[in-house]
Amino acid sequence: MDEVTHSWILEALGARDAREVRTLTFGISSDVRLIEVDGIPLVLRRYVNKFVNELPMAIASEVQALTAARAVLGDVVPEPVAHDVTGARAGCPSLIMTYLPGNPVIHEIDLRKIVEPLTLLHAQAAPKDFPQYRHWFDSDRLTIPKWTKRPETWTVLIDVVGGGEPSAQHVFLHRDYHPGNLLWENGGLSGIVDWPSSCGGPRGIDVAHTRGNLALVDGVGAAEQFLRTYRQFVPSYDHDAWWDVADLLSFDSDFAGVMAFNAFGANLSIGLLISRADEWAHALTKAI
Repeated sequence: MDEVTHSWILEALGARDAREVRTLTFGISSDVRLIEVDGIPLVLRRYVNKFVNELPMAIASEVQALTAARAVLGDVVPEPVAHDVTGARAGCPSLIMTYLPGNPVIHEIDLRKIVEPLTLLHAQAAPKDFPQYRHWFDSDRLTIPKWTKRPETWTVLIDVVGGGEPSAQHVFLHRDYHPGNLLWENGGLSGIVDWPSSCGGPRGIDVAHTRGNLALVDGVGAAEQFLRTYRQFVPSYDHDAWWDVADLLSFDSDFAGVMAFNAFGANLSIGLLISRADEWAHALTKAI
């Protein structure tokens, strides 16, 4: 870490020593590192690239999300320890939070253990003045993927999204709930991390995003089992496949976010993800 950030950590925590242990960065929006402050492991998130301007209130939003989510889910959510929203003291917008033990498990995860906390979160209204959701695709730039072997399928999906989203009650969303953001230790779920995108919105967005990731890493069957498990906890939930279509159209053409799961031993390839994306797209045309 640089000298400015190091000095801020010491001052903010009243500490004598702080050192960087290793990087925890696998995404693109921020730099995340495991640090040790007076012998205590903590996590430092910093916005050091273009996202400083694109997400000016990201730190404030994440602090709000962590605080509210901990009130619902308890210690599986990191606790904010110190933050600098603007970066005036830390050198860039920064957040220090507690470190949760465990590691992501990508394949064949225990769906009941990940569905239960998500349904508890969705049972809550989003915190007051919380950010509202936005879609992660640009409707004006949607095109049929060059790599697909099912172009007619993707044409159908693009037309469906253009028809407008379903109306739905807004709830508390994680917004990026997938295997890479879930930590496991001794067979139990030990952490739910990465809350900067948390917002208020229709629960179908969260359900679809988890389903989309599962479809890519373990196949369509895993995505369908996730929905069946969710409905076991919330029998009244009526899922609209529009959300799944919108989520699938949000993935980058290089599947960078999913390929990052290889850092956790996922053993994924672009060829495999392309094949599974086509399979998921085809399955969705039958559901819409």
